[in-house]
Amino acid sequence: MPLSERSFTASTPDGSVFVRVAARGHILGVQLEPAATRRAGHELAEAIMACADVAYLEGQVAVRTEWERARVSPDALEGMPTADDLALARERLRRL
Repeated sequence: MPLSERSFTASTPDGSVFVRVAARGHILGVQLEPAATRRAGHELAEAIMACADVAYLEGQVAVRTEWERARVSPDALEGMPTADDLALARERLRRL
């Protein structure tokens, strides 16, 4: 399947919030399990945003990796998220 058609999913450590994001970055879906409804509103919003960040960055790092393999000009990679950015987002999500 071409990368442009793939999606990336991230979830909270307790499995109560899932977010699926397209490789291009738009959110395709949010799934909330019953446990998520017991969170305070701001905590639920933070969990959704953290999942969206991780899923988005997984997609962007996959794009970057594909471009690097294709030997795209380093200038084109400037400003693109890196594996380090993804690691930081995953750590934030793990702390929820």
